[in-house]
Amino acid sequence: MSNLLIIENHLFRSTIDAICKKKNCEILLLKDNLLERLAKKKGTLKKIILITQNILSRNSITYEIIKDFIKNKDVFFIEIGYKKSNISRVKACSDAIINGSDINTENILKKLLTKNV
Repeated sequence: MSNLLIIENHLFRSTIDAICKKKNCEILLLKDNLLERLAKKKGTLKKIILITQNILSRNSITYEIIKDFIKNKDVFFIEIGYKKSNISRVKACSDAIINGSDINTENILKKLLTKNV
């Protein structure tokens, strides 16, 4: 089992690379062909952690792709928004939402990858 980290291109890439090498974690950058790259993932995923500048809208294409991918799978899905943002009242498919983590994002990520959920 492994962890999958999906991040926006501009969010502290070098620091996250170093953390993920130590913690059995793959990194995917948030790009246009996310669905194709998720479909190619082999093996069992334990956690999917999505780190974006702001929490994604529940009807955004990216969110829908991730939602469809984790449907009927035993995956712990965590959303982390670097900046504080308004969160929709629509029910989220994620197991945890961390909104406005700011400078604590790296520490939060380390703890999430260490914990067995």
